[in-house]
Amino acid sequence: MVDVSVIVCTRNRAHAVTASLASIAAAAQACGDLDVELVVVDNASTDETPAVVEAWAKSVALPVRLVREDRKGLAVSRNTGVRTARGVILALTDDDCRLALDYIRVLHGLFAGDAGMAVRGGRVDLGDPSDLPFTIKTDLAPSVYDGEQHPGGFIHGCNMAMTRATFDRVGPFDERFGAGAPCEAGEDTDYLYRAHLAGIPVEYAPALAVAHFHGRKSRAEITKLNGIYARGNGALYLKHARHWQLFRNFVWDLKGSARELVGGAPIDAAFGFTYRANVLGCLQGMLRFATVLLRDVVRGRQRV
Repeated sequence: MVDVSVIVCTRNRAHAVTASLASIAAAAQACGDLDVELVVVDNASTDETPAVVEAWAKSVALPVRLVREDRKGLAVSRNTGVRTARGVILALTDDDCRLALDYIRVLHGLFAGDAGMAVRGGRVDLGDPSDLPFTIKTDLAPSVYDGEQHPGGFIHGCNMAMTRATFDRVGPFDERFGAGAPCEAGEDTDYLYRAHLAGIPVEYAPALAVAHFHGRKSRAEITKLNGIYARGNGALYLKHARHWQLFRNFVWDLKGSARELVGGAPIDAAFGFTYRANVLGCLQGMLRFATVLLRDVVRGRQRV
């Protein structure tokens, strides 16, 4: 049995993916007493990504399993990666992230003492200081999700792990969410919220660190991404509308919008994000999710 499977989903990243893979190989080598594998899911790349990964795999001792997934979407690819993986512990990261050298050692230690199930994630540091400080999490204090705050960003999908038993209990990622899907974002947020609803602890462990080289350097890029996140949140609110603790975050944005109209502070002055833009994005996301729901009903499809 493999101790740890690290799963990376990639698409058209021939120019950069090996930096991420190399960090995984180095972390695996640093804990040579553990059985580690790398699963790379090529999500319908049209560039040289598969050839680059295959060539790189021949240069390392780490077992590498490259699988093709032609259905586009990050959630789809993550589900394919999990089905392919053989590890007891499943660690998910992104192709623009690099694992800390002690990542796999720390990861295994965190799960080794468990008496039950858990979903864990950790620190996401800014890899390139010229990138804007967004899509990172640098909190130094461990914490457990309590359902009171918005789950988005409590754990990032680029630094997320669980055991196989936990994944089987929570179920697959919802393929309506995430990059490449109708709802564009939030597949990780939906997953950890479902884990929380199932009574499975969702833990932030700052010792578990990755560096994120996201490459966004302009305010316009960050604003566009924040709009995508807002639409993902709207879809999430509608999916879990019966859970008031989550849906009230949308109500708070509505109240913030009203305050903005009479001179109140925006949601994030540093980046220029407003409550009104968040509300508009959420409403768009709700409409998209409602459209997908209707389509699923017509097609007789059941979802997680």
